[in-house]
Amino acid sequence: MNSPKNPFSTPLARKLAVAAAFTSIMTAGMAGAAEATDGVSPARLARLTCGIGLSDWASRLPDLDQERRSGNLAKDVTLIKAMGFRHVRFLMTEETVVNMETPTVLDPVKLGRFDAALDMLLNGGLGIIIDFNPRDTLKQALVKDDAAVDEFVNLWRVLAKHLATRDPEMVFLEVMNEPVMRDTDRWNVIQKKALATMRQSAPRHTLIATSAEWSEIYMLPPLEVVADKNVVYNVHFYEPVRFTHQDAPWVAGDWVKGLRNAPYPSSPEAVARVLDALPDDAARTLMTKYGKENWNADKLEEMIAEGAAWAKKHGVHLTCNEFGVYRKAPAADRNRCIEDTRKALEKHHFGWTMWDYATEFGVATGEPGQRVADTDTLKALGLAPRS
Repeated sequence: MNSPKNPFSTPLARKLAVAAAFTSIMTAGMAGAAEATDGVSPARLARLTCGIGLSDWASRLPDLDQERRSGNLAKDVTLIKAMGFRHVRFLMTEETVVNMETPTVLDPVKLGRFDAALDMLLNGGLGIIIDFNPRDTLKQALVKDDAAVDEFVNLWRVLAKHLATRDPEMVFLEVMNEPVMRDTDRWNVIQKKALATMRQSAPRHTLIATSAEWSEIYMLPPLEVVADKNVVYNVHFYEPVRFTHQDAPWVAGDWVKGLRNAPYPSSPEAVARVLDALPDDAARTLMTKYGKENWNADKLEEMIAEGAAWAKKHGVHLTCNEFGVYRKAPAADRNRCIEDTRKALEKHHFGWTMWDYATEFGVATGEPGQRVADTDTLKALGLAPRS
């Protein structure tokens, strides 16, 4: 694959021209799709391009006053905007806005902190996807417990009503982060109920639906499309997983255990160079299998094209709200995989939100208040810092 020209070596005028051309192409491509459904406006679809996951803000809200005094949150907003992102995806849990003793009643103190954080992002010119990421116990309960479904839907009822006062051109409501259930029929019923409740509470906002089984792209076929046309459908894309999650300590199971320095693209020849350094035969077997899978840009695009074909069949829009590579992967290969994924998403008119801003998959490094952009990852995303 030919490496793109370094955007940091070009004059400012060229940088701005490239950014303007990119926005024009994405808006034009999505505008054509928008006409087919007459639901989500081209401007909103354009806002859902070039995003970054904001994974740590919710956990920092209890210390909001201190964070404000330090200026750390403001520095985040400034850096995210300077890197060229158009929106953030704000992960929140129930505990972000409620006390667990009364899980469907918004807590005014917590809500005030949440609103203050949203104000900072919006005042900084960033759109926001509000993504509800329930605690694991609620996610698991939804698999079988109808009372848990009622709790989930009722929480969205009050939250969406509160958020309905926000600018619908800038704020988007995502039903759930990565449902864990494998029962797609049950998930379709739950999601339809949740989306209908969200729509009743927030009639003007674009809602974001998702597939079952951790929002995997291959779970689109059994996903039922709702009648509401002001809905965008979301997938997550971390292929090839043996590369994107190599050496990640939280990954359960043996499908990636012990893999280190896995290359991308993969081939038998590429993995042969790292086999001897692996810790055991099990890891070497996994790496050999990964090499034989021959992951490359064409294979990634083929999978993304299948998702685009599903969207075209149903007359809906798709966005990819998570893709990225764990930072323990070889840096050059990591950025090549990010670039290949991003280009395939753009080619097929997906919106996109990379995972994430400044944690294990980050586009920025450093501690709060001292974060800096990874310029190579930004280049892979087709972005350049702005003055």
